[in-house]
Amino acid sequence: MKQFAVYSLVLLLCPFLTLPLQAQFRADSRQYENLRVNNDSTTEVQNEQQIVMNPADSTNLVAVWRDFRFGYRQVYYGYTFDDGRTWQQDRYVEPQYNWDSDPGLTVDDAGNFYSVILSYNSTSESNGLFVYRSTDGGASWSGPFTVINNVPGVFEDKELIACDRSSGPYAGNLYVAWARFYSTQILLSRSSDAGSTFVGPVQVSDYSGVQWPVPCVGSNSEVYVAWVDYTPGSILFDRSTNGGQSFGSDITVQNTSFVQGYINGGITVFSFPAMDVDITGGPNNGTIYIAYMDDASGYTDTDIYFTKSTDGGNTWTSRVRINDDAQGNGCDQFHPWLTVAPDGSIAVVFLDRRLDPGNLLMDLYMTTSTDAGTTWSANERITTVSSDPTAGQKTMLSGLPREAFPIKTKEPHILAGRAGLLGEYIGVAASSVNDIHPMWTDTRLGDQDAFTGYETEQAIGEEELVTPRTARFSISPEPVSSHLEIVYEIPQHHPITLTLYDVCGRNIREKTISVPSKKGRHCQGLEALPRGTYFLTIEAGSYIKTFTVHKVK
Repeated sequence: MKQFAVYSLVLLLCPFLTLPLQAQFRADSRQYENLRVNNDSTTEVQNEQQIVMNPADSTNLVAVWRDFRFGYRQVYYGYTFDDGRTWQQDRYVEPQYNWDSDPGLTVDDAGNFYSVILSYNSTSESNGLFVYRSTDGGASWSGPFTVINNVPGVFEDKELIACDRSSGPYAGNLYVAWARFYSTQILLSRSSDAGSTFVGPVQVSDYSGVQWPVPCVGSNSEVYVAWVDYTPGSILFDRSTNGGQSFGSDITVQNTSFVQGYINGGITVFSFPAMDVDITGGPNNGTIYIAYMDDASGYTDTDIYFTKSTDGGNTWTSRVRINDDAQGNGCDQFHPWLTVAPDGSIAVVFLDRRLDPGNLLMDLYMTTSTDAGTTWSANERITTVSSDPTAGQKTMLSGLPREAFPIKTKEPHILAGRAGLLGEYIGVAASSVNDIHPMWTDTRLGDQDAFTGYETEQAIGEEELVTPRTARFSISPEPVSSHLEIVYEIPQHHPITLTLYDVCGRNIREKTISVPSKKGRHCQGLEALPRGTYFLTIEAGSYIKTFTVHKVK
């Protein structure tokens, strides 16, 4: 097979290290570019991401996430019209309460996007759920439109939104499902006017002691909702065939042993159902799919499991473990998300610790199925750098001034460890098995950021030359004791800027290099830097890539 010709650019590097980088191109597998979506220069928190693709234009994606850059709990949105290569962003106009959280996202057939958020002052005060609408691909939003608001004595929580994109009798309807505390019931409200007004709520769950509802809509306007039941531990399911006006009896999807708890690093995780349904009109039309986290056999760690229903949710297949690391290895998988692409393929992403025997550092992995979940692809590592979920934790004991902890109002207990949580979910969107866009929480820059990924290269014929679609960078050796070699190729002529950050995200060195060609090498010494871990960002025009670099001497 012909080898891809590269030249080298060399830099001398620094400090300590963690897991080996896998940044080199491999012609026998796909490679994903990792891109930070949030553009702030703070060290604040971005997490709980969702990403949705415009069904009328697969290059137009919209994302939402929880953002702390201007204080405790806000919601930002981002949008792209170039298949996720570049992003613009802003935050929603705030509803009447101080804090916004738990964003959800969906889209209709025409490419109008809808986001739902929780807005509140505290869990003991009145609060509400609100929807925003974008008709221009996510660039601007109208709203907020009220789903429910100011109900005394309750707290509305963990809301998500779905749109009926079928050709059924309720096509175009929007559905918001959530958990109401402290009666702990699953509720749902519906809109038939593009989110301007909502009717309801109606009760979905038969019993209390429930949380984490996930809605989706079937191929004939069936409204499906699945959620976690605490006693006994299980995933339950219910459906409506009259446009969300009423629901039937709860059905058990699977029993679970984990339900809710903490894993290493202080991360809150649930056995929630990441659910979607095939509405493609293809051979698996109407099949409902669920991925979820639960204890591994022997309770050594947590795994990701898959189940499906081909009869509208009446019966479900036996669960199948879809992470392919060694069973019982003590490495957790958690925070799954699932989507069904327009070609009928299924993509599941999840956070994964298989590369760290200490079961702390995490990566994003993905697996896909093109036969309705009968078989699954080998798990692919999407992240190019492993993340420490505890990165960015802050407490008042750290010696930082109070100004380092922006709070809008009235939340005296959020300072300690508030950045240690990763949020409770991530996201993925796809137009086909070959066009998948995951989104996740990443800490490679020293704090929690919203990252996305897109495929940059793919294996082609055995004797064909692999041509990059974008800039390509790699580094070696890893770890490094003296000189670090940076291999690059850029499609346009640009100067290259090298920026080195320490583990706290501080810029400690920056240099811009004029390059004589689109391929080349540069050598620079950084011997003065102490042993440790650093983050190297390489920028060439609009192309950017960040590596973790560990110096062992």
